[in-house]
Amino acid sequence: MSSVLLPPGFDEVLRARRGRRRRRRIVATVLAAVLPLVGLVVALSRRDPAGAGVADRRCIAPATPLVVVASMDKVALMTRFAADFTATGADASGRCVDITVLGKGSGAAASALARGWTASDGPSPDVWSPTGSIWLPLLEQRLTAAQRSSMIPAPEAVPRIAASPMVVAMPRPMAEALGWPDKQLGWSDLLALATAQQGWGAYGHPQWGRFLLGKTNPNFSHAGLEGTIATYFAAVGRTSGLTSADVASATTRRFVAGVEQAVIRYGDTTVSFQSDWMRADRSGRALSYISALVTEENLVVSYNQGNPTADPELLGKGTPPSVPLVAIYPKEGTFVADHPFAVLSAPWVTDAKRAAAQAFADYLRGPAIQERWRANHFRDAGNRPGAGMDRAVGVLPEEPRRILQPPTPEVTSQILDSWSQLRKTANVINLIDVSGSMAERIGGTGTSKLAAAQKAATASLSLFTDRDEVGLWSFSGGRRGKIDYTELVDVGPMAERVGSTSRRAALATALGRLEARGDTGLYNSVAAAYQALRGRYRPDRINALVVLTDGRNDAQGGLDLDGLLDRMQRADPGHSIRVITIAFGPDADKESLARIARATKGASYVAPTAADIPKIYSAALSNL
Repeated sequence: MSSVLLPPGFDEVLRARRGRRRRRRIVATVLAAVLPLVGLVVALSRRDPAGAGVADRRCIAPATPLVVVASMDKVALMTRFAADFTATGADASGRCVDITVLGKGSGAAASALARGWTASDGPSPDVWSPTGSIWLPLLEQRLTAAQRSSMIPAPEAVPRIAASPMVVAMPRPMAEALGWPDKQLGWSDLLALATAQQGWGAYGHPQWGRFLLGKTNPNFSHAGLEGTIATYFAAVGRTSGLTSADVASATTRRFVAGVEQAVIRYGDTTVSFQSDWMRADRSGRALSYISALVTEENLVVSYNQGNPTADPELLGKGTPPSVPLVAIYPKEGTFVADHPFAVLSAPWVTDAKRAAAQAFADYLRGPAIQERWRANHFRDAGNRPGAGMDRAVGVLPEEPRRILQPPTPEVTSQILDSWSQLRKTANVINLIDVSGSMAERIGGTGTSKLAAAQKAATASLSLFTDRDEVGLWSFSGGRRGKIDYTELVDVGPMAERVGSTSRRAALATALGRLEARGDTGLYNSVAAAYQALRGRYRPDRINALVVLTDGRNDAQGGLDLDGLLDRMQRADPGHSIRVITIAFGPDADKESLARIARATKGASYVAPTAADIPKIYSAALSNL
């Protein structure tokens, strides 16, 4: 809250005896003089966030509202900086600034801006700060293709506010087995390990099994995008000038495909991987969860401090993992995320908003806040690490020695297309709740829960390639005697013929015919679909079950939660099938669904409203 700065001596007037007529007249006279100024002059007296004591700052009201869309790896920190600046800062003309920070993944924000930002995406952004500048020209290319106006200023007009190198995080014992920190390691070493028949046995540790790589989807995640591009650079042995011919060459494609075959699943955020990794560490399974994760340097240090989500509120408060991670800076070269602060060229971005954005950017780049970036394990805008960023916390401050230069947006787009062909393909069953509660109308929309789920699931079919193998089941309770589930389309390649049409078209038709009735036979249905995937397990694919439900298990008879978890955990260790759950609406059993996902190294999502379903479904499928 802001307080009003009153003229000198006014506090003494207020302390005068209010019962005396003369004093009342004085107060009335002064108020008549002051009240017109209340809307003009606001005094903000707060503790200076840099710790320099109490600052007495004045700014002109009303405040200029500013919406900043920040990448998920720094949104919590940016929110704190924004609150501090809102309380103490002003633009160059002295006007107050009221900043709202919205967290959105770099790829998701680029897609939303390219298609035309809508209310479902959140308030319209005035500033976009993705993890790295590579997204800026990529957005411009997409806007051009859509015949929409430019939104990004010239590169020299976009300040950078922090930095963090892209690294491959690996449990310290595994990295040391490969020669870390004395030996430089890279993608070629990981490829050799991924393709070795003995797996970690080639390095004297057969108990660690095969090499398992965690990697985020490059269409959604910055680490996924730069990690993918880095493998193309590694294949050709250069740090810049990647060409279309390089991407298309058979040698490059073999190298990249070899790395991708080690991927255990594609996530939507590195933070979700790290949170799951921490849970595995707590149960003594850190070395069997995954072997490596493509991520950013700052997140490695946060993890090692027991703060896998890099929440600044938890800085220094967590319990460190039993098995810490270390950062490998690929010897072939890596990117340095530079966290640009791009003021958008959009009709809603007024001159006042530009002035507010400039003031906030100056604040973020000032010495006090740059030091706070370093204290939270980022490097500053000049790529300088903070004190304590050393081998003890798993990083090498002298690295990276070779820095990659982003390719053109045309080549980047070609890489994304190429990756969709080379990535590890999926073997998946979609299991959708069609119990009676799914027929309920969503407040204020006139649309049923099932209709919203059908629309999102149908739209998500475009995320699968023709080589992905997909099937569709529905479930309720008692629809066929004691059987809670129905196989609607059997699992097979999306391009394969099913009757007179393709499987892709058959899936769309089946989704459109779903009807809601009955109870929620969740556990029996999950168990049956899981068993069906075990029967057609493919070691060269990502085997997964995607479950969407709005309720909790209430069918009579069959498995309870403990029985389901026991059955899945007793499955063959070599047959890794991940369950990805989507809890839809307020009545969904989020806790049980999360337990099912964790038991299978999967992922759990919550979609509170119908508007959330499309993006949540898309995020869930990014794990495939």
